[in-house]
Amino acid sequence: MIRNVMKSAVLAAATAMFAAGSANAEQVVLKFWDNQRAESDFNQNQQNALKRFEKENPEIKVELTTIPYSEYQQRLLTAVQGGNAPDVATLDQIWMGAFAQAGAITALDDQVKTSGLTGDTFFKGAWDSNVSDGKLWGIPINVDVWSFTYYNTALLKEAGVDPASLKTFEGLKAAAPKLTDKSKGRYGIGLFGHKGEDTVVVLDTFIFSNGGKVLDEKGKCALTSPEAVGALSYLQSLVPYAPQGIMNASSATMRELFLNGSLATEFWPALEQPTLQKSKLDWDFVVGNAPEGKTAIGTYGGWNLAIFEASQHKEAAWKLIQFLTREDVNGDVVELVPANMKAAKSFLAANRKGADLIIPHLENASPRPLSPRYLEVADIEVTLAQDVFSGMDPQKAAGKACTAIDALN
Repeated sequence: MIRNVMKSAVLAAATAMFAAGSANAEQVVLKFWDNQRAESDFNQNQQNALKRFEKENPEIKVELTTIPYSEYQQRLLTAVQGGNAPDVATLDQIWMGAFAQAGAITALDDQVKTSGLTGDTFFKGAWDSNVSDGKLWGIPINVDVWSFTYYNTALLKEAGVDPASLKTFEGLKAAAPKLTDKSKGRYGIGLFGHKGEDTVVVLDTFIFSNGGKVLDEKGKCALTSPEAVGALSYLQSLVPYAPQGIMNASSATMRELFLNGSLATEFWPALEQPTLQKSKLDWDFVVGNAPEGKTAIGTYGGWNLAIFEASQHKEAAWKLIQFLTREDVNGDVVELVPANMKAAKSFLAANRKGADLIIPHLENASPRPLSPRYLEVADIEVTLAQDVFSGMDPQKAAGKACTAIDALN
């Protein structure tokens, strides 16, 4: 406090300096963490969007930190444990249950109610990937769906295979021997089973499309159901038409074979398209696969925005989430598909082939099991896939997986 009487000019200057300092002190510095992207265009678009947000919200400054995926989860966990968590961050869908159960992130039900934001704005499965124990823990920012069946048009034509037939279990299996000629190094089916999440999402897609589940409503293993075992048996029947060494192969392995003309079909999300668009291949895709008469059910992938419990700026963080998921912004800040359905339609029409096929598949897709032990469940599913691909009886392999999954609880 100023105790002495000063000249009016000095007092005025001091007052002005104090006011300026107060204004600066009132500006919120919002720490936002995101998974690092490789595309320079995306990075610039993201920076431009954040500048736009700051212009619309001059009381908030966003401090962006991007981290490679391989380090991201551990960096987040370390930050939470050390009391240095960001205010808001993107979280992989499969991490939501664990972060919520640990009390690291904030339930957003109250914010959603007061803002008027509804789940109808987003793809249902993407929205549902944020729901655990009856509460909403995040808002989806981007999505994709595993999987579509991409095919090499020339190889199908040479084998006399109708591409439309690949949509069904029956059609794909009938096409497989026609598309496989091991003497020429050609294979019909791009199966893979390495220790990776791409193995899990493709496995889930076939299980979901056959009417099965991984976990039931009570969180118990459902892989021994006739529908799930039927899907496992079907996948096992395709192994003779896949390249050798599939237990150590990934979706990236199959992509290389597809790009060099050695593989007739591969399973991949819409994110595959930019790579294929740059290639010289004559390619296309169908939605699937599902048994005859059933609808293909894809498996969601994607990221959600969450606010951390320790944040002192939850109101500002919520403003950023609303901004990034707005129809006029969402398409500029994603590499996958915008989770906002209206933004997705514009994005897909401009950037992807077959938007009219992608949208319904996104609408039909299901999230992976919403379990706080999901990463352990996923590891068990990888072992299940490897057991099935190596020839174990599918019912026995499913029973083994269920014993391991149910022991987690």
